[in-house]
Amino acid sequence: MQKDELHTIKFAGIVCLVCSLSLAGVRQTLRPIQLENERMDQQVNVLKALFPDFDPDGNDLSEEDQIRLFTEGRILRSNRDWIQRYFEEHITEETVELPRGREGKLYRLSRDGETVSFAFPAEGKGLWSTVHSYVGLEPDLATIRGVTFFDHGETPGLGGEASKPWFQKNFKGKKLWADGEPVTLVVAKGSAPDDGSNQVDGMSGATITGNGIQRFVNTTFRQYNETVFSAMRDGETTQEGES
Repeated sequence: MQKDELHTIKFAGIVCLVCSLSLAGVRQTLRPIQLENERMDQQVNVLKALFPDFDPDGNDLSEEDQIRLFTEGRILRSNRDWIQRYFEEHITEETVELPRGREGKLYRLSRDGETVSFAFPAEGKGLWSTVHSYVGLEPDLATIRGVTFFDHGETPGLGGEASKPWFQKNFKGKKLWADGEPVTLVVAKGSAPDDGSNQVDGMSGATITGNGIQRFVNTTFRQYNETVFSAMRDGETTQEGES
């Protein structure tokens, strides 16, 4: 190997080393910011599912404001200080036991000591990726209050529509439990019937993504229902019987 070639290799090696160390330093410096943004994103998605009808000061929010802030996600852009206050003053996070010894998370939104809504995480395969979600329930533990689908790689304009407000709004008011039994939520192929209490409009050209969402929302609800929600219902029944 000639001397000039050796110098070239040494120079390239030094440049690569300097660049690697610089990138590592930048990554380490930015890591706290990245973690904070991830935490904020997670909290926003929980709020979308819990769908508060009041601000952190306890003032009522109109339905229009609820949709603007939570379904459309604008709380992240215009009300960042609210997010921390909701979680400090009104939202509790609990680790719960699921079937087969697994653990899950349950979020509770309260106002003046009264439960407003619950939310639990759910995730499953779509067409190309894992779709992450939070599902919010009314205090009856049966009716969907809000839902969010995020952090996925589904096709934009097709399965990617799962993250759009129009799709997520379809879930509000749909039943997952009725007459003492789980109800199968259905993501329709096309438009859901007007009287479909457990059916939502599907996404055009995204049947596999819709089927995946249908499957993991139903499966996860039934897992929570088996150990968590059933116990909560039994507790409420006992308290009512004792009063």
